[in-house]
Amino acid sequence: MKNIFLIISFFSGVCGIFLFIFNYFYYGYAAVSIYTIILLFINYHEYKSSFSLKNLLLKTTLFFIIFPFYPLILLFQKRNLSPLYKEIDFSKYNIVNSKSIGFSSVDLAPFNIILKYGDPEQRKYVVRLVYNSIKDEKIDFVEGINLIRNAIKEDSHPDVILYASDALTNLENFLIEKISFYMKNLKTLKDYIDYGKYAFFYANSGFLAGEHKLEVLWQSSILLRTAIEIFPDSPKLIVITLKTLESLKEFDALEILLNEKINTIKAQEIYEYAIIYYIKRMKQKTVQKLVSDFIDLGFSAKHESIKFLLGD
Repeated sequence: MKNIFLIISFFSGVCGIFLFIFNYFYYGYAAVSIYTIILLFINYHEYKSSFSLKNLLLKTTLFFIIFPFYPLILLFQKRNLSPLYKEIDFSKYNIVNSKSIGFSSVDLAPFNIILKYGDPEQRKYVVRLVYNSIKDEKIDFVEGINLIRNAIKEDSHPDVILYASDALTNLENFLIEKISFYMKNLKTLKDYIDYGKYAFFYANSGFLAGEHKLEVLWQSSILLRTAIEIFPDSPKLIVITLKTLESLKEFDALEILLNEKINTIKAQEIYEYAIIYYIKRMKQKTVQKLVSDFIDLGFSAKHESIKFLLGD
């Protein structure tokens, strides 16, 4: 019954406005009076134990400040509306055991198709799957984040956008926590590799720009180059150092380190990085020599680009 009176009050207020506009002042005053009387009655009935002249004046002022929408405010207040969307705790929402799944860059194409043409539930599923796979390092960190970021830019469904936004926020927090942890615990070779890896991901995932990005990369490059002096024969440490120098565009320092290590350590990871790097630098003769050495050493390509180059 109360809701009906609130609706009547609202329409009385709206009618009052139009009646005044068309110069029906008598009827306009009557409509506004109905609006006011109904609201005063409802407020008195609800708050009669604490009702006072001061309260009456405040309420009356409020009726006219937000005239004629005050009844609607009361109406929706009583519905106990809850938020449509809740923040997602991805750490507790592992719907897929992504540790059993491995994806390459090429394999991300179906995800892009689903994000573009799937229904909202399918698109949310892909966001969760990509999120879990990124954390488990089953897909390239930077490519995975870019895929989620594209979902935010291109999707029109608010629920999917929320999922993707929460995923990005959680991934950024994940990277910050990892970098902070390893900064305080650089003891073993694995510590240095993981620190360099997460610093590289953080700097190149679109979370940082300008001086902040350079600062993270510079700090990482200094620590990693020091670590190479302690652990000179670790391909993983060398490759993450090379990637960091490449992001800094320190090409001279990169090539000095790369040429030194490729001649002393016959490691597949270093060769694969070197081939891709010199392709990007458009040094054809160097690439041909590296590919020839790669084949002579009996390596089997792991990187998709190298597989394509060798026709595997």
